[in-house]
Parts: sequence; structure tokens; C-alpha cells
Amino acid sequence: MEYTMTTHMNYRKEHIIYTSIWLLLYLSPLASLYMRMSSNPNITFSWHEILNAWEFNTVWLVLMLIHNFLLLPILILKRRTWKYLVLASALLISCTFASFLIRPGGPRFDDMDKRMEMSDCNYYICGESDSCHAPGLCQKMEHDPKEDMCRKPIHGGKPFPRPRYNPDELRPISPVPMLGPGEAVAFFGGLLLMGMNLGVKLYFKTQEDREQQERLEKQDLERQLEYLRYQVNPHFFMNTLNNIHALVDINPERAKTTIVELSKMMRYILYEGDKKYIPVQREALFLNNYIELMRLRYSSRVSINLDMPEMMPDVMLPPLLLIIFVENAFKHGVSYAAPSFIDIKVEVTQDKLKFRCRNSRQEQKPDEKKKKGGVGLANARRRLDLLFPNQYSLEIKENDKEYDVQLEIPLSKNNS
Repeated sequence: MEYTMTTHMNYRKEHIIYTSIWLLLYLSPLASLYMRMSSNPNITFSWHEILNAWEFNTVWLVLMLIHNFLLLPILILKRRTWKYLVLASALLISCTFASFLIRPGGPRFDDMDKRMEMSDCNYYICGESDSCHAPGLCQKMEHDPKEDMCRKPIHGGKPFPRPRYNPDELRPISPVPMLGPGEAVAFFGGLLLMGMNLGVKLYFKTQEDREQQERLEKQDLERQLEYLRYQVNPHFFMNTLNNIHALVDINPERAKTTIVELSKMMRYILYEGDKKYIPVQREALFLNNYIELMRLRYSSRVSINLDMPEMMPDVMLPPLLLIIFVENAFKHGVSYAAPSFIDIKVEVTQDKLKFRCRNSRQEQKPDEKKKKGGVGLANARRRLDLLFPNQYSLEIKENDKEYDVQLEIPLSKNNS
């Protein structure tokens, strides 16, 4: 549905551009004639001139319509380049020939009238050796050559030479396009018109393909995030149930309290875990409940410190993002045999969250040393890459005694 709406919007934008261009082209003869009439009072309005210009524009409008709706799909959709080039060349040549036929002075117009207007013959009256077969046109006949130099002007005045005519100039021109400047201008103008049409079409097609690719990437991102969230839940419950199992024989009362705390966290995961963003206060409450759950399990030899503000700004962050690092700290940083510590600090501003988790590092088994990180940390990195590409900072420092995680992510405002 979204793809269809985008395609329809691009289609409308494209044809608004075409309509605007052709509207300007059809109004330009009127504007040109108006400007000439304003600068020269002897020029009068001529519908003949306007209609001839519109007729010329219509030839190229037909070219663009055929090119846009019939030829471009052959190139863009069917990828038949040679077929497109042949048909486009034939269309361009045909329209160039058609513009030659209808342009002023072309074969469709009376060539004799054109020669009459260019010759100033209408400035003379016919003499004895002339015969007038057309208004204003003097046709030369057999006469004394001296008469050529003495013709009486219509409005009086001194005689002046009468132009001589070459019979070849009066010969009709064959209606075949010549390689003259007019045809060259028409040809390359049509070529530019087709190029403009192709450029606009490719621009909107590229934009449409890019939007489609972004939609597919977004859908893939959402599927990956959903998959990673579903991986977090079993991982979290597995660790928590192991903690409860350890408490059942040692301290049954604590085990009961732990089950109550676990139910609260399960409710959070069930109703909040599927959301894209949640208020940071809820994530902080979930984190605090989990740490309190861990305090019930471990003895006083494990120092657990949580530094988190009670009041936080109304901002949003992805759910179950910080718990992975806290789980990892309890899993690998606590030992019953040696003193251990876990220090967690959370700072929240209007646009940024800073999280730091430090824990003691216990001696690992040989098979564990080969592992660079468990499923939880791998999922956390992948989620951060998908949620905050090039926008977050994750730094992990480790030595023989300490493991230090520092995370900084941007926050979004709560617009609900």
C-alpha cells in the first residue's frame, strides 16, 4: 500500500513538471508578441502568428508524449536499449521533417508570396513593358533594358533602380528537409527534449527504487530486532531460573521472594519488551528489580552498587538493552569463593544516556578463555548497530582483575 502511494505521488510530481513546462511554451508566443507590440506601435496582434507557433509546439508535444508513454517503458522497464534507440531516432527524424513542413517559409507556404515580400517589387507600379498578374507583383517581360533603371515610385520621388529577378529564385522548393540551420536547430531541440524527458523519468524512477530499498531494509531491520529481542527473553529467563534453583535449597524464603520479583520482570517483558521504545523510567525500574533479585541470591561478600537518579527526563530508549550487560556482569564477575564487586552507574540527560558497568573478573576455565563473548553480548552489539548506526559508543576494557563496559547512546523524546 505504501509503495503504491509513493509511486502515485511520483507520477503526479513528474507530470506536474511536464504540464508546467508545456504551459510556459504555449504561453511564450503570446508573451513575445505582447512585448513586441509594446515596443513597436506598428505591430498588430496576429492570431496567424500565434496559431503557427502553437502548431510548431504541438509537433514536439506529440514527440514527448510518444517518447514518454511508449518508448521510455521499452528502455526503463523492458531494458531493450537497441529497440528504444531505433524507435527514438525514427520518431525524432519524423518530427523534424514535420516541423520543416509547417514552419514559416516551408513547402506548405506559398513560395511565390515569400519571394514577393523579400523583393520590394510592390514599391513600383507596372509600366508599359510589365503586366500585373498578381496584386503588388511585377513580372518582367521583353522591354528596353533602359527601362530597368527608371521606374516611377508609387509615392513619387526620384527614380531608383528596380531589382532584377533570377528565375531560379522563383522555382518551388522540393518538400524534402534540407540540412539547413532551421532543421539542425529543430533536430537538436527535439534531442534535448527527449533527453530532458529521460532525465526526469530516471530521476523519479531512481527515487522510487531508493525508497523501495529503504522500505525493504527497514522491514529487514524490524525482523532482525524482533529476532534479537526473542533471543534476549530465553537468555534472561535461563539465568534467572538458575538463580532461583540455587536458592531453593539454601534459603526457601528467599526463593519465594525471588519468584515474586521474577513475575514482575516477566510482566515487564511481556507488555513492554515488544515495543520499539519505552520511557527510560520503566527500563530503570526493571533494571533495579533485577539487581534486587540478585542481592537476594548472593551473600555480603559480593558488593553490588547501583548509582541511578531517581528522577529522569521524559525520554525514550529501546527496551531490554542495558540488562544484557548487567546479566553478563553477574554471570562472569561473581564468585562465592573470593570477594567480588559489581558497580553500575546510569546518567540520563535530555538527549543522551551514559551507562557504565564494572565488575570483578574471576579466573576462567580454559574453554571459556577462547570465547570472546556470549550470546547476550553479541546480540547487544547487533542491536546497537541496527538501532543507532554510527550514533552510539560502546567501549569494553578488560584485564586480569576487572571488566569495564561503557555505553553511550542517543535518546529520543517522548511524543506520546
